[in-house]
Amino acid sequence: MKFVILHQIYLKIPTMRKISANYIYTSSGKVLNKGIIVVDSFGKIIDIVDTKGDLREIAGLEFYSGILVPGFVNAHCHLELSQMKNILDCRKQGLPKFIAQIIKKRFSPDNLQDFIKKADKEMYLEGIVAVGDISNNSDSFEVKKNSDIFYHTFVEVFTVNNQFSFETFRKAGDFVSKLKEYELKGNIVPHASYSVPQELWDLIKQNKPENKQVVSVHNMETASENMIFENKTGELYDTLQKLGFDFNHFSFTKKNSEQHTLSNLDRDDNILLIHNTYCTENDILEAKKFSENIYRVLCPDSNLFIENRLPDIEMMYKNDEKICIGTDSYSSNDRLSILTEMKAITRNFPQIPFEEILKWATINGAKALMIDDYAGSIEIGKTPGLNLISNFDFAGKKLCDKSELKKLI
Repeated sequence: MKFVILHQIYLKIPTMRKISANYIYTSSGKVLNKGIIVVDSFGKIIDIVDTKGDLREIAGLEFYSGILVPGFVNAHCHLELSQMKNILDCRKQGLPKFIAQIIKKRFSPDNLQDFIKKADKEMYLEGIVAVGDISNNSDSFEVKKNSDIFYHTFVEVFTVNNQFSFETFRKAGDFVSKLKEYELKGNIVPHASYSVPQELWDLIKQNKPENKQVVSVHNMETASENMIFENKTGELYDTLQKLGFDFNHFSFTKKNSEQHTLSNLDRDDNILLIHNTYCTENDILEAKKFSENIYRVLCPDSNLFIENRLPDIEMMYKNDEKICIGTDSYSSNDRLSILTEMKAITRNFPQIPFEEILKWATINGAKALMIDDYAGSIEIGKTPGLNLISNFDFAGKKLCDKSELKKLI
């Protein structure tokens, strides 16, 4: 009996690991040359040693060739669409055709849970520690409950006219209640400016919790999005009408999609604007007047798949935007990898420093999802996860196409 008790006590004693690499990018303003990170068996950072490049031989030290970075935050995903890989054949044909196809071809196979589990595992191995995930149903909840990844679930609502607004909102409320049963974080959010009739917007606002929350909205994805607000024309307008949208039930008080969205949101919430493919500098300046809590979420590979275009990321960077990175779903992407998205940004905008892009992939996403108390940066007391990036271009201080990731913690 005494041995059993001692053994149980021993198991609760955290085992320390000392981990080092050529450089440590902390996402908290420091880059350490051959620094040492001390973590316990729960992944909590106990100490950070700045050796200033003078690394001595230490018993038990793990040294890796490459750079160490915090775990990644995937600020936008649709886990429930994990069965849709290579299903759509509308690559580079624009958002209207993408919407039409995903509605037509979306299916739920008997082994849907296997697809979702596989996607969740892929993100885990890709060093992703947290995800802002869109849900239109509860298909992904069971996997999220048992995942090692933190999920904030955005229960997304949209409908074709006011007639269905109450029932749409009621069902979304049921999904939020189920999230609570699973002890998962989540709340109701609008899909996009053009897919939420005014009555549904009103229900969202009237039932908003008093405490600050995180809101996610698809934003400025296609050139014809603004045309709906300007004069109810354009390819997106025509596509939605064919799908049954009755725009007589939509109140377009603004002449711009993003401004319409913001006018219906609480400026004190964390607002995640997703995609921003056609976002202009004027949009950014106007949004800054509205709130300091706006985060621009970029999904480069998805943007290239759908619109064959990237947002003006350099312009956003120069305007000091709070940028985050997402993968979107398998319906518009071949991988659920934040590193791959970072490579796409580096490839197309080589003038943006790696350290800045890393912040977009880590601490900015953590702040957006309000989990930066433990995630997003390598700091004492946090449990951010730890990724090793090898084949890093040390001379240029940037990622290259051959850069690879290994999850260490």
